[in-house]
Amino acid sequence: MKKILIFFFALCFSVSAFALDLQQAKDQGLVGEANTGYIAPVTAATTSEVRQLVASVNQIRKANYQRIAVSNGLTTEEVGRLAYQKAVQKTDPGHYYQNAAGTWVRK
Repeated sequence: MKKILIFFFALCFSVSAFALDLQQAKDQGLVGEANTGYIAPVTAATTSEVRQLVASVNQIRKANYQRIAVSNGLTTEEVGRLAYQKAVQKTDPGHYYQNAAGTWVRK
């Protein structure tokens, strides 16, 4: 019983080691670069882990876009569109991005 409890607690504390990161999510085709400059799930059927990753990454991007927009006299949306263009250029082969029409495309 003691070994089972030790294993259980070790498993609980190591969950962060299994946490999905952005690169892994892109490699697995779970998320891609949306045409807004943010990331989004590629399919409607997604896990809470993917939704949490998307929210976290997009929160950071939004803060950065707002900072850049203020310092350059642009809107956040304009900064997002510029970031999207750069992101598509940097997208690895096999990863997804949205085209202008909002359709997911594999590079």
